[in-house]
Amino acid sequence: MDRNETSAGAGERDARIRAAVAYARRSPFYAAHLAGHEVAGAEDLARLPLTLKTHLRDATPFGMLAVPAHQAWHYHETSGTTGEPISTWCGLTELRAMAAAVHGMVPELSQETILLNRFPLFAPVSFVFEEALRRANACHIAAGTMSWDVPFDRAVDFIRRLGVTAVASLPLEPVLLHDLIVHQGLDPREVLRTVRVVFCGGAVLPPSLRRVIEQDWQARVVEIYGSNETMLMGVGCTRGRLHLCEDLLAFEVLDARTHAPVAIGERGVLTITSLQHEVMPLVRFFTGDLVRIVPDGCACGRGGPVAEVFGRAADEIAYGSACTTAHDILDAAYDFADRLGTRIFFIVMRRRDLHVIIEVADPKQPPDAALERSFVDRLGVPVSIEYVARNDVLDRSALYRGPKIYKPSVISDWRGAGRKTVTILEALLEWPKYDRNTLWHLARRQVRSARRRSRLTKEDR
Repeated sequence: MDRNETSAGAGERDARIRAAVAYARRSPFYAAHLAGHEVAGAEDLARLPLTLKTHLRDATPFGMLAVPAHQAWHYHETSGTTGEPISTWCGLTELRAMAAAVHGMVPELSQETILLNRFPLFAPVSFVFEEALRRANACHIAAGTMSWDVPFDRAVDFIRRLGVTAVASLPLEPVLLHDLIVHQGLDPREVLRTVRVVFCGGAVLPPSLRRVIEQDWQARVVEIYGSNETMLMGVGCTRGRLHLCEDLLAFEVLDARTHAPVAIGERGVLTITSLQHEVMPLVRFFTGDLVRIVPDGCACGRGGPVAEVFGRAADEIAYGSACTTAHDILDAAYDFADRLGTRIFFIVMRRRDLHVIIEVADPKQPPDAALERSFVDRLGVPVSIEYVARNDVLDRSALYRGPKIYKPSVISDWRGAGRKTVTILEALLEWPKYDRNTLWHLARRQVRSARRRSRLTKEDR
C-alpha cells in the first residue's frame, strides 16, 4: 500500500469518527457530556471524556437515545447483578451489520445450517444470530437456557432428533450438555455427529476450555465477543483468533487506572466508540474488559486488530503481590481437570486462597503430586484442592429435573385423568416428584455441601 492509499484510508476513518461523534450528540447524554469538545478525526478521540457504566446507569432508560424510543428495533436490559439494570436500545441497521460480520467470518454458515441458540432472548446476541441465520437462509431454534420450556435434556434431544449443525451458548454449556449425554447412557459421537460449529460467548473462553469443547464435540469453536451495552465487538476466525469488528467500532486499549493508552501486546481495558450504532451510540465507552491486542496479527489473512479477552478488569484476583484473572484460573483448571479425566470442578475464591473442588473417579486415590504442583505453580497464587465423588459438584439429574410449564389458566377440568389443580400457580407449574431413594440421595448431598461450606468458612477466618 502506497502513501496515498494510507492517507486515503486514514481520511475515511477520520470522517467516520467525526460523523459518529456528531451523531452521538443527538442523545441528551452526549449533548451535555461532549459539550465544548471538537473532533476532527481519530487522534482527537483521546481528548474526549470517557463514558463509564455509571453514566449509562444514570441515563437509563432514555438518556442515551439518539432517536425516539419507538424507532428502536429492540430494547434490552442488563441483568442488574452488579447494580441497577442498564437500558440497551438497538436498531435494525446495526443488527444487520453485526449479523453480516458473523456470517462473513464463519464459513460453516454458508452450508446448510440448523442452529440451536441457547442464549436467552433478552440478550441482544440472540437477535444478531437470528439475523445472521436469515442472511444464510438457515434455521434458528430459539431455545434459551433460561427457558423452562427447553431444559438441558430437551436441548440434547433437539440436537439428536433435528440434526442440529450449530450451537450457540455460554462456554460452560457445551461441557454440561456433553456430560449429560454421557449420563443418559448415550454415545456423544452419535448424538453430536451433525454439529459442525459451537459458538461461545458471554464469558471468558480460555484456550484449554476451547480445546476441551472441540475435543468432546468434534466441532470447531467460534468465540463471539460483546456485551449488552456494546452488542457485537468481535468474532473468532478459522484459526481460533478473535478479530475485533473495526467496521462497527473504533477501539482503544487503556490502562485500567490511569486511562492512558497501553502499548500493543500489553493488557488494558477495551474502550469503544460506535461507528454504526444508530439508536444508542457510544463514545469512548470504557467497557471494563481486560484485553490484549495480539501484535503479530493472524495467520487467517484478515487484517485489523486481533485480541485476547481476560474478563473484567475489576475482577482481577490478588493474593499479596500475586495477581491473576478468571481467564488464567479457568485455563489452568480446565487443563488440570482434563489431565485427571474430568470436566467438572468448582472454585471457591476465599480470602486466603482459591479452593478447587473437583470431581474424580475415586476421591480416595492419592492424587498425582507432580500434576498438582504444576497446576498450583502455574496459577502463582495460594491454592488448595479437594477431590470429591461424581455428582457432588454437578447433580446431573438436576439438569432435567425442572418443572413442567403449562399455559396460564384459571380452569381445571377434573372430569378425566388429568391434573386436578386448584390454583393458577398449580395450573402453570408441575414440579417433579421424587421417590424415597432420590430424596435420600439429595438430602445426603445437601448435608455434605453444608459441611463443606462450614469447613471452608472456618478455614478462611
